[in-house]
Amino acid sequence: MKIIVVEDEIRICEGICRLIEKIGDNYEVAATADNGEDGLKLILENSPDIVITDIMMPGMSGLEMLAELKKKDRMPKVIVISAYSEFSYAQEAMRLGVREYLTKPITIGELTQTLSNLADEISDDNEVPETLSSLNNIFLGIINGIIDVDEKLVQYMDNRHGIRRDTVFVELTAYLGYYYEENVESVKKTIGKILDHIDGTEYIILELPKEMSLLALIYKCGNLDEMERHIKTSIQRNPLSMRKVCTGMIRAEGLENIQSSYRIINSYLHWNMIFGDGVIITFPQVTEIKVKKCEYPVETENLMKTSLYSMDKAATLNSVKKFEDYFFDGSLYNPQVIKEAYTRFIWAALGILKEINEFEQIAARQKQLIERINEAKSSGEMRGILDMVFGSLFENRKEDENLGLTVKRTINMIHEFYKDGITLDEIAGKLGITPEYLSAQFQKEMGLNFSSYIRNYRIGKAKLMLVGSNMKVYEIAAEVGYSDPKYFSRVFRQVTGQKPDEYRKTQK
Repeated sequence: MKIIVVEDEIRICEGICRLIEKIGDNYEVAATADNGEDGLKLILENSPDIVITDIMMPGMSGLEMLAELKKKDRMPKVIVISAYSEFSYAQEAMRLGVREYLTKPITIGELTQTLSNLADEISDDNEVPETLSSLNNIFLGIINGIIDVDEKLVQYMDNRHGIRRDTVFVELTAYLGYYYEENVESVKKTIGKILDHIDGTEYIILELPKEMSLLALIYKCGNLDEMERHIKTSIQRNPLSMRKVCTGMIRAEGLENIQSSYRIINSYLHWNMIFGDGVIITFPQVTEIKVKKCEYPVETENLMKTSLYSMDKAATLNSVKKFEDYFFDGSLYNPQVIKEAYTRFIWAALGILKEINEFEQIAARQKQLIERINEAKSSGEMRGILDMVFGSLFENRKEDENLGLTVKRTINMIHEFYKDGITLDEIAGKLGITPEYLSAQFQKEMGLNFSSYIRNYRIGKAKLMLVGSNMKVYEIAAEVGYSDPKYFSRVFRQVTGQKPDEYRKTQK
């Protein structure tokens, strides 16, 4: 599998190439470039399977390079590299269709998994479908883009099924989301009953498990307007069987427009998160909705970040609830704006968790979380995404009751005397045990050593002061137990990748 790496920092570029060599012989770095302009030329010349690119580079940026590739319809599979402080740029990469991204520093485990994901996608793209013949399979083939609507197919559909080139279809789509396996049969049965009560209607219901949806294609009926009104009323009268189902309806004029119409209505289903169960999203009416301007709740994000630094469970969950309630208070906000806000909020949380070494518990879910936001159609799904981050974080975290008395007392002393530069030996002496035993017990129960814990605790306190006060850096250094401001700055940079002043600027 051919890979091109576009990265302006030589050290990082060489590191990525070395990681790829270690991962396996099936991956080959065909070329590297240190800017977007050279990267664009190499990609157009070599047609790689995968491109790994930084976002910020001199000259043409990684985003500009990707935008040019998209214009030329030459977009390969892409892995974007970014820092957590570059959220807005990473968000733009998502708009360009990038679904794989890594945050610095890159580990071999993260890169291995990401390359494996893309290799699976490439393999799926290259699969050749079997010949399709039944009406169900023909419609599935059209929807999935593996059957072209040519003259031969049009003639076959007319002769065999009475479906002509100019037949007007009504498409009723039902998105079940992560309840698909559980509810697909009951929802399919409900839709069938609704359509069976309309005289003269002929339809077929397609199962689309990859999209977690059902699609009813109605190709024969009487009055279209009356039929659509009947469907809307019937779904509103079936709140239990259609609960947690996002429905949409659109007309498609002719066989060749079935796929594009389905894609259009599917792209608007996320309006369900505003209107809720029992409301069918119809096109083009949905395009006429007047939305309220939505400002991102910066103060709520800052509350969340502050509580995460101190791992205050109650305060963190309170800020998350406040964030949720802000968007789902009955106001007509644009769902895409809500999704972008959720991505920004979670991106900020993951950045904090990585800095304070709580990231490993959910690192593997990073890509999944952003994908679920992009795919979400309902408010319930959006709330579930936040729960994936914050609920599992505190569920998996070792609470005080799971710690032994020795480690509890050690943590209490660190929290009380961290400003005074308390050491492992001093705590061991106060507890009447050997430093070696305390070190081993602390590592076993906490999952990290004493030095890392007290360093992270001090830096966490320093972050709060940098963001929440106007204190000078040397004052903050002294406040958290560092007598030498230069040494404090060096440690702070080792932990966060930024100097204290830089961190303050990016967080305010």
